[in-house]
Amino acid sequence: MSSSSFETIFPPLDSVDYISNATREIAIAMDEKSYARAVNVFSSLRPPDQADVMSGLTRIHQEKILSWMTPRRLGMIVEELTPNDVINISRDMEVADLSEVLDETRPDIAADVLREMPGELRAETLSTMKAANGVLPLIDYEDDDAGGVMTPRYIALNETMTVQGAIEYIRSIAHEIDLSEVTYILVVDGHNLLKGGLNVSQLVTADNDESISTVMFPNVISVSAETDQEECALIMERYNLLTLPVVDNKGRLEGIVKIEDMIYVLQEEATEDMYRMVGVAEEEKILGPFWDSVKGRLPWLCINLATAGLAALVITLFQSTLGQVVALAAFLPVIAGQGGIVGTQTLTLVVRSMALGEISPANAKQLFFKELGLGLVHGFILGLLAGIIVLIWHGNEYLALVVGVAMLANLCVAGVSGVVLPLSLKAAKLDPALSSAVVVTTITDVVGFLIYLGLASMAISLISSSF
Repeated sequence: MSSSSFETIFPPLDSVDYISNATREIAIAMDEKSYARAVNVFSSLRPPDQADVMSGLTRIHQEKILSWMTPRRLGMIVEELTPNDVINISRDMEVADLSEVLDETRPDIAADVLREMPGELRAETLSTMKAANGVLPLIDYEDDDAGGVMTPRYIALNETMTVQGAIEYIRSIAHEIDLSEVTYILVVDGHNLLKGGLNVSQLVTADNDESISTVMFPNVISVSAETDQEECALIMERYNLLTLPVVDNKGRLEGIVKIEDMIYVLQEEATEDMYRMVGVAEEEKILGPFWDSVKGRLPWLCINLATAGLAALVITLFQSTLGQVVALAAFLPVIAGQGGIVGTQTLTLVVRSMALGEISPANAKQLFFKELGLGLVHGFILGLLAGIIVLIWHGNEYLALVVGVAMLANLCVAGVSGVVLPLSLKAAKLDPALSSAVVVTTITDVVGFLIYLGLASMAISLISSSF
């Protein structure tokens, strides 16, 4: 075969520019009523890219795109969109058309979309869906549990089958399942109880007359439908699983969780933790609606303003001290800033480690003393450096000592608070990332000011006499 008989396709070097340029070109073409050009550009994209373009178009342009697409093609794009995006796009679709589109998507994706719909629209859509029986059981599960992310489409062999019979069975259902996604095959008994599993390579290399029960791995890791999706992701990562079976309380197979879904879950959970730590709504998009961003951020900014007011109140308690030695004020942001950085560093590591299951009650004490030790070491070094700078700058050894000791103490407090706060939130059954950065910064500011200005007050006569 000559090299000209096939085409090698490389992904775009910068997908953001690639999608942005495609979106702009399609929008311009539709505004100029050059619909054929818009269709050609959109059709040349792959489903994930088409989904991104759809999200970036205006409502009017989206409606036009929808009118050109077949239910099958739109179903492929729906699998790449978030449920909220699908709801927004489907507002201008007839219920019958929406049902046809959801019939073309994976059951777990269709369930996610239907779960977000108003009750009446959901019932009407389900009543006209051909695949309603496969989707309906999934809607009752929480969308962040194994039941909410599993798919009921899988291959399960009976343990009494022979290898030859199993291969013939798989061939007979090939039109029902995308075989390109099949990497691991589950084995059940006559009551659908999960018994084991085997790789495709095991199946095709075994003797035709051999029983599936002798070829399979008998010990298969499984989870219940109520298992949190984050825990599912950690299990699949730890044991290198491509497929995770979901069973009911009697061990009957209900569905499977795929590794591609878990990659999205890990990304989603990491984003959620990062956003919550700084008080940003997880639904917010960087180029999303302006007022949605205002509503998502303003409450936490108000809370931060209140906590900053608490720090300001602490400073006012020491007005007389600051009035006697104005140079003290110059080092307030230094003490607070270093504490905030150390606290946020510790907090980020702890929250991420908790999300990965690396921290348990058994090692919480060890973690506490480690961060306390780091606070002492970092505090001593940075306090010493800060003290030397103060001594060179102002020539006041007492001020240098106060700055150095306050730095040491605040960095210890910062490290400890970065551990204690998320662990306390988890113990209270709250998200450990819940605006933790805002709280830790407040603690380091208030405590840092109290320590620094408190020490300065006690040594004010010595400090002022040295100027």
